[in-house]
Amino acid sequence: MAFLINQAAPQRPPRVEYNSISELFSAFQQLFLDGNKSLIMTPCGHKIYCFEHHFFHMAGVVVEGVPELTMPNERETVLNTKQGFAHYELREGGSRARHLASARITLEQPDEVWAENPKVESARWVYVKEFDSKPYQFSVALVGMWEANSSIPVPFSGFAVDKGQIKKWRASQRIYP
Repeated sequence: MAFLINQAAPQRPPRVEYNSISELFSAFQQLFLDGNKSLIMTPCGHKIYCFEHHFFHMAGVVVEGVPELTMPNERETVLNTKQGFAHYELREGGSRARHLASARITLEQPDEVWAENPKVESARWVYVKEFDSKPYQFSVALVGMWEANSSIPVPFSGFAVDKGQIKKWRASQRIYP
């Protein structure tokens, strides 16, 4: 495979397996919240904080007609839906959800971090990680400042992209390395 960024690109981690919204949330908790995992120290100096409400963005969970899902409103349904997904839908056919482990690694061990990407309005930084995998060779994680406290970086989204899409995510100012 021809590498663009990392000559020693690791294998992409296994996909997250789930059969219900509660199983998906449990996987998110294990990856982003349990123990000391809610704070991600990055090699570029960012301290990214993960909270349970980031589940909706990171896993791509939406409800048609509801612009912003919150855990106080959704927690009971999420935790008690042991079969299926209730009224929730997964964006991109569940791709974000399946690649939550890749998103975590991308935040912890990025190959590159870019700032001020013109494609992204809300996020401040674009984290990029190359994996030795096909068809999605890269993962992108978007990070911005928490709306409730503008001094705290938080994850906005994470997703797998193919080689043909990576250029647009690198079209800005590289700040790491």
